Amino acid sequence: MQQNKNGIARIAAVAVAAPLLALTTATSASASATANRVSWQNVQTGKCLNWENTWNGGVQIAVGGCSRSGPVDVSQWRATSDGKYWTYRPSRTTNSGDWTNVCLTSYNTLVYLETCQDGNWWQQWEEIWTPSGWKLKHRGDGQVAGYFLDTNGSSLYTEPGNQGLYQVWK
Repeated sequence: MQQNKNGIARIAAVAVAAPLLALTTATSASASATANRVSWQNVQTGKCLNWENTWNGGVQIAVGGCSRSGPVDVSQWRATSDGKYWTYRPSRTTNSGDWTNVCLTSYNTLVYLETCQDGNWWQQWEEIWTPSGWKLKHRGDGQVAGYFLDTNGSSLYTEPGNQGLYQVWK
């Protein structure tokens, strides 16, 4: 059975949340939001897949130090799945309190954030377990099939799969 980082986090969250459910429904809503948060740290560089605010109020992709202490830290992503593929959104709220509606996207070898679109294959990622950690495989479109999220420590891109640890995340 293939392991899944988000699935494991959900099981742990349910184990913690179930006893608290009897105490209050507000706690269970918080636990549910926690179950969808994930962060990715590169095994080779030790740097995290981050998002950062831009000067004009937007958000962009970045790689850098890891910040996971709060629910809206730059290394936190909100993950949703259709059962096989994952979509990652920055764990960031707008001034009105709504979640930012941009998704981790890859086209060819470029990695960036753009407005989320249901069913957009360029915004879908498969989590693949390896003995060294997780590989994030971009779904592609059949023409450019399944490149992996990769980093050199200062930028993010996708490349065909290889045995190096620059494509492995924990």
